[in-house]
Amino acid sequence: MLNEKGLAAFLRKSIRRHDVPGASFAVLRNDRIVRRAQAGVVNLDSKIPVTDNAVFQIGSITKPLTATLVMQLVDEGLVGLDAPLVEYLPDFRVARLDVSQTVTIRELLCHTSGIDGDLFVDTGRGDESIRRFMDRCTMVPSLFERGAMMSYCNLGFAALGRVLEVVRNKPFDQVMVDHLFKPLGMKHAFASPEHAIRFNCAIGHVPRSPTRGWQASKRPYLSFGQAAAGSVPSMSANDLLQVARLHLNAGRLGSGSRMLTSRSARAMQRRQIKLPRHAPHGVTGWGLGWFLMNWNGQRVYGHDGGTIGQFAYLRIFPEKGIAVALLTNGGRAGLLFDDVCNEVISPLVLAEPPVLPAPLADQPDYRRFEGRYENMGSIVDIKCKKDRLMLSSTDRDTGQPGYKRALPLVFLDSGTARLDGGNAELDKIGWYFTNEDESGRPRYVQSGFRQLKRSA
Repeated sequence: MLNEKGLAAFLRKSIRRHDVPGASFAVLRNDRIVRRAQAGVVNLDSKIPVTDNAVFQIGSITKPLTATLVMQLVDEGLVGLDAPLVEYLPDFRVARLDVSQTVTIRELLCHTSGIDGDLFVDTGRGDESIRRFMDRCTMVPSLFERGAMMSYCNLGFAALGRVLEVVRNKPFDQVMVDHLFKPLGMKHAFASPEHAIRFNCAIGHVPRSPTRGWQASKRPYLSFGQAAAGSVPSMSANDLLQVARLHLNAGRLGSGSRMLTSRSARAMQRRQIKLPRHAPHGVTGWGLGWFLMNWNGQRVYGHDGGTIGQFAYLRIFPEKGIAVALLTNGGRAGLLFDDVCNEVISPLVLAEPPVLPAPLADQPDYRRFEGRYENMGSIVDIKCKKDRLMLSSTDRDTGQPGYKRALPLVFLDSGTARLDGGNAELDKIGWYFTNEDESGRPRYVQSGFRQLKRSA
C-alpha cells in the first residue's frame, strides 16, 4: 500500500486529471485508520484546502446509517421488520391504497416496495420538514407489485426517517446525533445544516458550461424532507469509517458494548433480493440498507452517495477487516474513484472490482427493445436508427434532455446493454431489459438501480 506521502501525491494528480475540486480519502484496517490523504479545496471560490477533518455530504451513504438506526429499533422491540409501515405512520399514503396499507419496513430498507420514489420537493427547513414531505406523497405511483423486483426508492428512506422521529420522539437529525454520532465518537459530522458553520465544509460544484469548468453550486442542499435518504448528513472520511468499523465488528463498539446486535448487523448484510447480472459496480444484490458486491469471489458491501455536486463512496471488505471511504465535491468523481480502486484499493485487498464484458459479436434483434420507458424522474426513448439502437432521455421535472444527443446502445448479453457514446462514465452504466410480454418485448428497463416502465 502507498505510504501517506505517496497516497497524497497520487490523489493530487488524480483530482487534476478528472477536474475534481477537492477530495478526502481514508483507509480503515483492523480497527485503525492506517492511511488518509486529502487534495484540492473545499470551495473553488474560497480556495480553502481540504483538511483531514473536512466535512463532505455523504448523500445516499446515509441510507445504511438510517438502516442502522432502524435496526436499533428492531433490537429494542419497538419496530418489526415485517410490520406494515402504517403501524408506525398511520397517515402514510401513496397513490395505491393497498400499497399504503401493506408496505413493510423490510421492503423500504431493500427498495422492493415498488413505489416510484424519486420525489424531490421543497418542504422547508426545521423539525417538521420530513413530516411535511410525507404529506406530499399521496399521489406517488407504484412501478410494480411489492417484492417483485428492486427499484431505488428515496421516498422509502424518507418514510423510515419519519418512523425514527415518531418512535424516538425527536427530530431525525437529533436521532442521528444521539444514537449514532455520539456513541461512535464522530466529532466531525452533522445532520442539520445549522451546524455547518462549525466545520470546514465542502460545497458541491456543478458545470459552469460545457467548456468552462466547474463552479460552486448556488443550491447547497437537496430537499430537507429527504434527510434520512441522504440530502443533508455530512461528515469527514475519518468519521464515516467509524460507521464501517461498527459493522465490521458486527455491531460492537470499541469499548466492547453493543450498539447493534450481531443478529441485526448480519441481517443488514444478508441479501434480500438478487440483482441482474452486470448490475452497476458489480452489485449482486441488496441487503437492509447496504448494497452487496463480489470482487473476484471476495464479499464486499457498501454504498455510494450523490447530492448537488458532491459524490461519496464507501466499500467494506469484511474478510480483510478493511474499509475505504472517498469523499469528493464535484468533477468527474466516478473516474477518480476508478483510479482509487485500481491503484490503491485493489492492491490492498488483492481483488479487483468487476467490469462490464465486451459487447456481443452478434447483436440481438433490436426491434423488441424499441419503445418509451418512464418513471417519475425520467422519460427514455429507444429507437432503431440506421441499424443501431439509439437512446435519448428527458428529465421530467425540467424538460431538458439527459444527454446532448441520442446515444447508441450495444448489448453485452441477450438482455443487458450499455451506452457506446465515448463517455467513460456513461458507457459503464448497464441497461437491463426484463419482464418480457407475450410478444417478447420487455416491460421494464433498469438504469443504474432504477426501473423505468414501458409506456409505449
